[in-house]
Amino acid sequence: MKLGIADTVATPADIEAGCQAAARLITGRGLTVDQAYWAVMARSNRERFDRRAAKAWDDAEDEAIRIAYHGAEPDDDPVLVPLDDDGRPAS
Repeated sequence: MKLGIADTVATPADIEAGCQAAARLITGRGLTVDQAYWAVMARSNRERFDRRAAKAWDDAEDEAIRIAYHGAEPDDDPVLVPLDDDGRPAS
């Protein structure tokens, strides 16, 4: 699964750097990006979910935004999202 940051004014290079860091964080915890994403989707739907995987996604989102914004607090409301094959946020 390819990652992106939606609702952002960060540059494409900064977004890519943030998303690479996010993916490394997730896989470094022995999970796949898909596992982490589906855990947060299940959590948001109030279904059973893997807490460790959901925590990995949450931490990865924080890391992606931290990297993309060079540690500054964003003025916009960026979120980590999966991308479809065309590079657009998956629906």
